[in-house]
Amino acid sequence: MDVANGVEYSSHSELIFHTRHGASLVSHRSGSTILGRAWRLRCPRCGVGRLFAGTRKWFVMHERCEACGLKYERDRGYFLGSTYVNYGWTGSLLVVLYMGLHFGLGLSNTQLAFPLAAVFVGVPIVMWRHARSVWLAMDCLFDRTGFSQDK
Repeated sequence: MDVANGVEYSSHSELIFHTRHGASLVSHRSGSTILGRAWRLRCPRCGVGRLFAGTRKWFVMHERCEACGLKYERDRGYFLGSTYVNYGWTGSLLVVLYMGLHFGLGLSNTQLAFPLAAVFVGVPIVMWRHARSVWLAMDCLFDRTGFSQDK
């Protein structure tokens, strides 16, 4: 066990984190578990701590997990990649909506301009938190060493 960082490795490739509150949390590190935590806006390492301050403070993200102490923003500009995640979701949704409404229902481009513009503006704002959370989870999945201890 790495006592300084509160990390213990078990024989089943699981990580056990000893939190400041004394509880031990097990992270199975499977993709579905980590992405599920991301979708619920929870810490990708322990699944307990909340990423954001609350619904009234939409754009305020905690600096660290209150349960395991994971630092969310690893470096300056770390969440720039979440912009690409958000852009991909928005672009995909716009393509699907356009194809379905234009070719499926026969709506003209003029009829679609305002609704699709509203989607183009609204979806990135609504999905901003989830894009950051998914970006953090993907980093956790692809760089497993960076989340066993804080850099």
